Amino acid sequence: MIRLFALALPLPSAVTVPPPPIVIAPSPAPAVASLLSWTPGDVNCGGKAASVVRIERPWLQRVYPNSAKYAPVSLAFDIDASGRPLAISKGNAATPFGVADDLGPALAVTRFRPGQAKTGCTIVYSPELTAIDDAPLSALMAYSANQLSGPLPPEAWKRIFATGTCKGDAAAGLRNRAFPNFRAIPAEPGVRDWSMVGYDVGQDGASINIETLASSGNAALDEASQAATAETRYWSGAFRGCRFSYWRSAGTLPAPPAPEEDAFRPAGATCPERRDWATPPVLRFPEPYRRRAIEGWAVVTYDVAPWGEINNIQVKASQPSEDFGTQAVAVLRSARVEAGPGAVGCVERVRFVMEPDSAETAP
Repeated sequence: MIRLFALALPLPSAVTVPPPPIVIAPSPAPAVASLLSWTPGDVNCGGKAASVVRIERPWLQRVYPNSAKYAPVSLAFDIDASGRPLAISKGNAATPFGVADDLGPALAVTRFRPGQAKTGCTIVYSPELTAIDDAPLSALMAYSANQLSGPLPPEAWKRIFATGTCKGDAAAGLRNRAFPNFRAIPAEPGVRDWSMVGYDVGQDGASINIETLASSGNAALDEASQAATAETRYWSGAFRGCRFSYWRSAGTLPAPPAPEEDAFRPAGATCPERRDWATPPVLRFPEPYRRRAIEGWAVVTYDVAPWGEINNIQVKASQPSEDFGTQAVAVLRSARVEAGPGAVGCVERVRFVMEPDSAETAP
């Protein structure tokens, strides 16, 4: 009734309202691939500079930065008497998901001058974006050997092969690709070495004019990569400017010594020494550290509900980075204890250990 009455009322005036204009928004510019690099700054420990013996740079990443924001990232850490960074933790800088994942692992591999242990150290990593068309060839080659965030776009490969007539193994008619004995090449802990070889192909299909175009600096890998290229053959020849990248997986960087669980057992704990798992914990290595073969550990405490749910998980210690503590929490959340009376003050030491060296290989 109310609605019908309202429609029956005369309008105070008649006003013709024109329809809104049709606005056609311009199409957004296509995303342009760039390489993202992180430049480490000076290290400050309680107001004093720390002497770096070897700095490990974070790996390059391929990004499409149309609307993403990249801000400097600060890491806090300690340095033990051997010069190894420990207790690495990240600040709260807002960065797109995944782009700063290698900062902590790279710092864990960095080494400082041995001596007195230091606490309260900080380092700032500053981001730099370089369009693929403007990136140095050495940077494109470095990324091609370690394509962390997706393959290089075609325009990058065109630049890498621009000076020759060889456009890759498939186009050149590869007969057999030889590889070094990677296990005979020393592996640097936490460092994935690579070597980009340039060469031509003779009329008989043999590789000639072999040279190292760019590499991570592992002389043994450079030499072995050239030797393997010399044994590589094609069905036919007369190609110039061929390229191929070999890489050697990182050597394992062992975790620092882990404390005993009893040191973290809370007062009044009722948790038994042995727990029967209804759903055992699933150990998943933190991926950024697995890529560099960096081992770690975490000590966590938790309570168990009578129905087996794990709750009140707290990280009491983790090394060499807080990321191992975060991962340990995820590991325990995936588990469930057999139903029982419940318990408080359980302690678990979670170790993240690499499998034996697989010595991998090449793209």
